[in-house]
Order: sequence, then structure tokens, then C-alpha cells
Amino acid sequence: MPAPKPSTSLRPAPRSKVIAQLGEPSTTHNPSSARPFDLALDRLAVGIVSGRYPSGSLLPNETSLGTDVAVSRTAYREAVKFLTAKGLIEAKPKSGTRVRPQSDWNLLDPDILRWSLRGGVTVAFVRDLFELRRCVEPDVTRLAALRRSDADLKAIRIEVERLEARTPLTNASIAADIAFHEHIFEASGNRALSCLKSVVSTTVLWSLGIKREADNGAFVRSIADHRRIYEAIAARDGELAAALSMALITSALTETEWALSIKPDHVPPDQMQTRPVVLARHPLATK
Repeated sequence: MPAPKPSTSLRPAPRSKVIAQLGEPSTTHNPSSARPFDLALDRLAVGIVSGRYPSGSLLPNETSLGTDVAVSRTAYREAVKFLTAKGLIEAKPKSGTRVRPQSDWNLLDPDILRWSLRGGVTVAFVRDLFELRRCVEPDVTRLAALRRSDADLKAIRIEVERLEARTPLTNASIAADIAFHEHIFEASGNRALSCLKSVVSTTVLWSLGIKREADNGAFVRSIADHRRIYEAIAARDGELAAALSMALITSALTETEWALSIKPDHVPPDQMQTRPVVLARHPLATK
């Protein structure tokens, strides 16, 4: 008689690029552990998207980045090439390397979005991201309910079980939450829409980091909502799945705004700048 299979709820979540960030060291908080290229890239990129280096301004050279660790000219040049490819800067003869206008940036690029969230964003920008989620995710969830395969459903169920089994707001539970949303995008069967999953995943990762610094009650309550979405997808009830997705996103925005308001200076939410949240400061939990 074959041995029983291990519980699928204990299997690790797929290591998507966004989930992988949970285990990466922060170049902001641990500069001595970062590669020179990563350090230069981080300082330049966050400086650009935060407005420290405004549109049209010249980039600082490698000796004036203000880092705690020396950055070589080679590492600096590689970082500049990377940011040029991302469309954040441009080099012109006799003009030097300057920051491009924000209107030229692709804010849906996962790297630019991650730098923007780390560099400090307005609540208006956070609302823009959640508005994007409200425009996209409910329809993606509807499609997933109508088109999902048995394998898709199993993948979504595994992440719900992992959410229910793990300690709230540990890296393991956050990874399960992100994987849940990514599997729904994949189950939609729409490759164009699936290109947006990294935007959603990055927003979820950042939002949960903010909530982790405030309170885990909202996260615990949302676990039941994830289970209900899974059940609607399992029943192939597209309309119910879409409605539950919309409700989850709306609640998440409200809870994120509340978490952002828990600050010592009590800055009103509509005037507030968020502080960078570095999830890697917390150890990776397994339960």
C-alpha cells in the first residue's frame, strides 16, 4: 500500500520574483552586505522616484551618492545603464545624465513600482494602485472561476490552507497571500492580464508590510475572505468570485490607509508620506 502523500498545505509557495523579495537583504538598512552595483542602483533609483533628484536634474557621481560603502565607477556605470534601460534617466551630449520627466516613467514596471513604494509615496498614489486593482482583479477572478483547471484550483487551495495554518503576517503567510493572487491571475487563462500580476503582488507585499507594523487583526479577518473567494472559484461562480474580490480589495485599501495613519506625528492621511517598509528585517517564518 503506497505511503500517504504529505499535506499539500505545508508545501512551500512558488518563488515568484515578488515573493523572493521577502528573503532579500535591504540595501537601505544593510549597506555593508550589498553588492556595489545593487547599492548604487538602490540609491540612485530611490533618489529619483522620491524626488530627491528631480526631473531634469543631473545625477550625482559615484563619489557623492552619500552611501555608507564606497561605490566603484564600474558599479556606478552599470547602475546608470540599468536605469537608462528602465527609462528613468537619459544621457545627452554636452548635457550629462539627467532624470527624465515622471510622465515618461512606466509606473507598472515592477522595479519602478517597488522603488516608488520604498522611496516614500503619497496616499493618493496608494489609492491609485488600489484603484488599478479594483479595475483588474475582480474580472480576473471572474475569469479564473470560469476557466480554472483542477490544477489551478488545487494551487489556489494550497495557498488558502497555508494562510490558515501560518502565523499571521510572517513572511510565510505573506508569501502565501501573494501566491494566492498570482495563481488566480494564472487561472484566468489570459496572458495579457497575467502580465499585471507582478503589479498586484508588489502592492500586496508593500501593503502587508505596512499592516505588519501596525496590527495583524485586519490580516486575520481577511483570511476568511480568501477562503470564500476560493470556494466561489471552486463552484465556478464567476459573479460571486468577482464581488468577493472587489470587497477584499476595498477592505484592504481601508485597512492600509488606517495602518498608514498610525504615526507618531499623526499626519492627516491625505497629506502623509509613507515610510519605507523593509520586510527582510523580519526572519522568515515557517509556521
